Amino acid sequence: MSNRSSLYTVEDGKLIRKNEYCKICGPGVFLANHSNRTTCGRCGYDATPSVAPVATEPAVEAPAEASTEEE
Repeated sequence: MSNRSSLYTVEDGKLIRKNEYCKICGPGVFLANHSNRTTCGRCGYDATPSVAPVATEPAVEAPAEASTEEE
Protein backbone atom coordinates (compact mmCIF):
# COMPACT_ATOMS: atom_id res chain seq x y z
CA MET A 1 0.00 0.00 0.00
CA SER A 2 1.28 3.46 -0.80
CA ASN A 3 2.01 6.10 1.76
CA ARG A 4 -1.33 7.91 2.01
CA SER A 5 0.25 11.21 2.93
CA SER A 6 1.80 11.29 -0.57
CA LEU A 7 -1.70 11.39 -2.09
CA TYR A 8 -2.61 14.76 -0.54
CA THR A 9 -1.15 18.27 -0.20
CA VAL A 10 -2.31 21.26 1.81
CA GLU A 11 -2.39 24.64 0.06
CA ASP A 12 -3.81 27.77 1.71
CA GLY A 13 -5.41 25.61 4.40
CA LYS A 14 -7.27 23.45 1.87
CA LEU A 15 -6.75 19.74 1.27
CA ILE A 16 -5.80 19.00 -2.34
CA ARG A 17 -6.03 15.46 -3.75
CA LYS A 18 -3.15 14.67 -6.12
CA ASN A 19 -4.65 11.63 -7.86
CA GLU A 20 -7.96 11.20 -9.65
CA TYR A 21 -10.65 9.34 -7.73
CA CYS A 22 -12.93 6.53 -8.94
CA LYS A 23 -16.19 7.75 -10.47
CA ILE A 24 -18.00 4.61 -9.28
CA CYS A 25 -16.61 4.23 -5.74
CA GLY A 26 -16.47 7.98 -5.07
CA PRO A 27 -13.99 10.30 -3.37
CA GLY A 28 -11.53 8.54 -1.10
CA VAL A 29 -10.84 5.68 -3.51
CA PHE A 30 -8.00 6.75 -5.76
CA LEU A 31 -7.22 5.37 -9.21
CA ALA A 32 -3.89 3.64 -9.67
CA ASN A 33 -1.67 5.26 -12.30
CA HIS A 34 -0.06 2.66 -14.56
CA SER A 35 2.07 3.36 -17.62
CA ASN A 36 -0.77 2.75 -20.10
CA ARG A 37 -3.97 2.97 -18.03
CA THR A 38 -5.61 4.28 -14.88
CA THR A 39 -7.67 1.76 -12.90
CA CYS A 40 -9.53 1.33 -9.63
CA GLY A 41 -8.29 -1.55 -7.49
CA ARG A 42 -11.58 -1.78 -5.62
CA CYS A 43 -14.21 -2.10 -8.38
CA GLY A 44 -12.08 -2.53 -11.52
CA TYR A 45 -13.15 0.72 -13.22
CA ASP A 46 -10.79 1.58 -16.09
CA ALA A 47 -10.35 5.27 -16.89
CA THR A 48 -8.22 4.67 -19.98
CA PRO A 49 -9.08 7.16 -22.73
CA SER A 50 -10.79 5.32 -25.54
CA VAL A 51 -8.98 5.20 -28.87
CA ALA A 52 -10.96 6.18 -31.96
CA PRO A 53 -11.49 3.24 -34.35
CA VAL A 54 -9.32 3.21 -37.44
CA ALA A 55 -11.13 3.36 -40.78
CA THR A 56 -10.49 0.20 -42.78
CA GLU A 57 -11.76 1.47 -46.13
CA PRO A 58 -10.71 4.72 -47.79
CA ALA A 59 -13.24 7.51 -47.78
CA VAL A 60 -15.27 7.85 -50.99
CA GLU A 61 -14.94 11.27 -52.57
CA ALA A 62 -17.88 12.96 -54.26
CA PRO A 63 -17.54 13.21 -58.06
CA ALA A 64 -16.39 16.59 -59.33
CA GLU A 65 -19.18 18.70 -60.82
CA ALA A 66 -18.87 20.00 -64.36
CA SER A 67 -17.88 23.63 -64.50
CA THR A 68 -20.57 26.07 -65.63
CA GLU A 69 -18.24 28.76 -66.86
CA GLU A 70 -19.12 30.48 -70.12
CA GLU A 71 -16.42 30.69 -72.74
